Amino acid sequence: MQNMKTCLKIALVALPSLLLTLPTAQAQKKPAKQTQGTFADGIAAVVNTEVITMRELNKRMASMRLSGNNTQAREQVLQNLIDERLMNIHATELGINVTNQRMDEVLQNIAAQNNLSVDGLRAAAKQHNLNWDDYVADLRNQVKMEDLRSRVVQSRVNVTEYDVDAFLAQNPTGMYPEHKGTLVQQAPRTEQRVVVERSFDPKAIALQHIFIRVPDGSSAEVVEAARKKANEALAKIRRGQSFAAVAREYSEGPEAGSGGDLGIRMNEDWPSLFISQTRRVRDGGTTSVFKAPNGFHILRVVERRGVINEQRRTVNVQVATPPAYQLSPREQAARQTGPVDVTESHVRHILVRITPVFSDQQAQQKIAQAYQRLQAGEAFADVAMQASQDSSAPLGGDIGWITPGQADPAFEAAANSLQVGQVSQPIRSSFGWHIIEVLDRRTQDKQAEIRRGLARETLYEEQANNVLNDWLMQLRSQSYIDNRLTGQKAR
Repeated sequence: MQNMKTCLKIALVALPSLLLTLPTAQAQKKPAKQTQGTFADGIAAVVNTEVITMRELNKRMASMRLSGNNTQAREQVLQNLIDERLMNIHATELGINVTNQRMDEVLQNIAAQNNLSVDGLRAAAKQHNLNWDDYVADLRNQVKMEDLRSRVVQSRVNVTEYDVDAFLAQNPTGMYPEHKGTLVQQAPRTEQRVVVERSFDPKAIALQHIFIRVPDGSSAEVVEAARKKANEALAKIRRGQSFAAVAREYSEGPEAGSGGDLGIRMNEDWPSLFISQTRRVRDGGTTSVFKAPNGFHILRVVERRGVINEQRRTVNVQVATPPAYQLSPREQAARQTGPVDVTESHVRHILVRITPVFSDQQAQQKIAQAYQRLQAGEAFADVAMQASQDSSAPLGGDIGWITPGQADPAFEAAANSLQVGQVSQPIRSSFGWHIIEVLDRRTQDKQAEIRRGLARETLYEEQANNVLNDWLMQLRSQSYIDNRLTGQKAR
């Protein structure tokens, strides 16, 4: 059971936003050890013998929704990539490796936190346009970095009980007064909005007209001369001369003296040829030259008049909610006035794990056999020692007292549904199949313990950050770094 807690913690620390929102994950692929000339997309930085390309930098910028024109942000993102590459190199040198079995457990964790199976998580990634292989590679890298940080910090950080007492004397809740909690991405909210759709139904149109006459029975030469004259008129209009001026110069229609103005008429009162030729011409626009039996024409649409139709309908729209700071249940309890009564359960269990070589169905069959042995009267402790695949097996499956939020959600829900002395039927969690027995329950005021735990975590985090920053600075000083954006080189 302790392994279950540890794995859950890593997933929460390394990937807090993935549990609900599944944002775009960018894989940090191991770069090839090549020379500058082989990278057509350019080099952003060289770290020892490895290269960070401009493509990688742009990809990370895009994933963070940062503009490539933001010079300061671009340099900071590149520095983060350089630090990640240094840490990755160092983790490899230390032999830190994330096994496939470990990754299976992490993926099962994340899937369970989203109330999904691993296959469901894969489908969700696809819906968010995530490449599954890139997603898993990025996740593996984050777990690897977390393992590296843990190894660096564990031997260098020491929070004593005296430190905790001193902190609580200044901060009784176990937190700094200005602590706001964790920045949490809020789920989009749905709002009903009235959408007004407008459409214009034209009923009348005002036109200007240029007419080049072609008498009946005209020769081909006459027809061609008229066409040429009409095209000359259109060319002048296209070059910017006013339609009215060109109409006065070229048109042979009776309205030429008034700039070709035909006035405004209802659509049905115009020749159908005029309506069809102007159908796709915007107000103020001019048609091309077109031929009719009596000659060549050019029309300008002065304006259209008609009726505006409105249709209103109610639609549901999703509105993005900005991230907000949120206190965890423990932090809320620490700031609560008065006692914080917490009910704990003393439990033991039998666990059959699901692994790449031991399927869900096989695990379910094995846990069913263990359940049958219990039903037949065998002692729970004996069955747990022989059948359980948890570290608590030598203790007869006893994992001690669990508090709310400590265990896998499915495990905790099953334990809470049992009476003292009652044994559950086989239930599935993100780690496999369990049989649970509740040995005892107690309710105690845990506020002092919660505050002390938060104080210890705050101090540990402060010391860890300082240790990591000093270690990273030392790592940089021992490495060759050529930052092509800033032009800085360091060895």
